[in-house]
Parts: sequence; C-alpha cells; structure tokens
Amino acid sequence: MRKLLLLVSMCVAIAGTVAVSADADTLSFTLIAPGPLSISTPGGDVALGSQVSANVATTISGQLGTVTVSDERGGVRTWVASVIATSFTPVPTGTAIAASAISYSAGPLTFFGLASGTAVAAPGLSGVSPVVNGASTGSGTVSWNPTISVAVPADFAAGVYTSTITHSVA
Repeated sequence: MRKLLLLVSMCVAIAGTVAVSADADTLSFTLIAPGPLSISTPGGDVALGSQVSANVATTISGQLGTVTVSDERGGVRTWVASVIATSFTPVPTGTAIAASAISYSAGPLTFFGLASGTAVAAPGLSGVSPVVNGASTGSGTVSWNPTISVAVPADFAAGVYTSTITHSVA
C-alpha cells in the first residue's frame, strides 16, 4: 500500500498540478402549442356567367376565387382539402341540375413557407371529393383559384340556378 501511494505521489509531482474543471450549460426550450389547420374561401356569391338555353348540352364555367389552406401545426404533417356541392336549383322552381354535373379543378397551386401539395381532379361533387392533397414540414400555406364547371343538359328551362360549394380540410 505504501509503494502504491508513493508511486501516485511521484506521478503527480512529475506531471505537475492537475486541476479538474467542470463547466456546465443548462439548456432549456419552450414548446409552443401547435397552431391550427384552417381553410379560407372567398365567401359570398360568385356568378359563373349566363348561357342561352339550347337544344344541346353545354358547359358553363367560371373561377370561384382564391382558396387558401394554412397549416400552422408544425412538424411533418399532411392534409386533404375537400369539397361537396348542393344541386343547382332554379328560381323560379323547376328541375335542378344535379351536383354530379358540377366539376372542380383547383388549377395551379401557390406555395408559401414549408408547404407543398398536389391538385386532384373532382369530376362530380355529389359526395365529398378531395381536391388538394397537401403536406408541410413546419408552417406554410397553399392557395389556388378553382374553376367550377357545370354540365347544363339540353333544353333546360331558363332561370337563375344556385348551388352551395362547401370546402373543408382535415
């Protein structure tokens, strides 16, 4: 035991004074609650134009206005924007144009931040139809200005036809 103690003492004396230093940093972070996933639409009435009643089927089309999905949830997330429409009902009353005759084309998508997406064709809106599949790796938005097309049957009665298109995102 004395030889070991003497050997350790000699090593310390030869190496000089050995000092052990410790410096620690305390790290902290605040996890902010994720934001919402939301969709905004132009709202209000949109006129698709007018058409003369004809003895052949025709199509009437127009743009709805800018639709925007905002994903503030953070992290890697996916979402789907969908639409559904009611039948076009005439004023005064008469035969409606079925929602299955309404098509939705998102058109070009515009991206901001860390978002991406792909447009999906929606040829008939009688049921919930996906129109944009999106993703984000943080926070971002995707916008588009969809074209709505309505297949008007031949010999359809004159009148003002209205429909409601409802957007959702999940």
